[in-house]
Amino acid sequence: MEAKHAVENSPARLNATQVYVSSAQKGLLKARMKIIRLLWDAGFKAEMSFKANPKMLDQLQYCEGNSVPWIVIIGERELEQGVVKLREISTRTETDIPVDELTTKLAELLK
Repeated sequence: MEAKHAVENSPARLNATQVYVSSAQKGLLKARMKIIRLLWDAGFKAEMSFKANPKMLDQLQYCEGNSVPWIVIIGERELEQGVVKLREISTRTETDIPVDELTTKLAELLK
């Protein structure tokens, strides 16, 4: 597998995590827990930091270092609007997705 990834010039995935749930501000642990529960119930391999107030940069670096392909970012604005920000780690592109469409959109992207 390592040789295949070397030929394709892509890093080998070292874990099975498909999506990481993060927060952009302090005090959003419960909101992150609700999102990760939604993802787990839908069968996604998801994880998050269990620190109460993790730094955003640390969360992004964790995803890059562990080859997690997608990160869900929540903040006060997203909570007010009922959306989450879905970011592809490799390209750093972000889109706002309504929370009720998150599992459907992730299933499409991870095929």
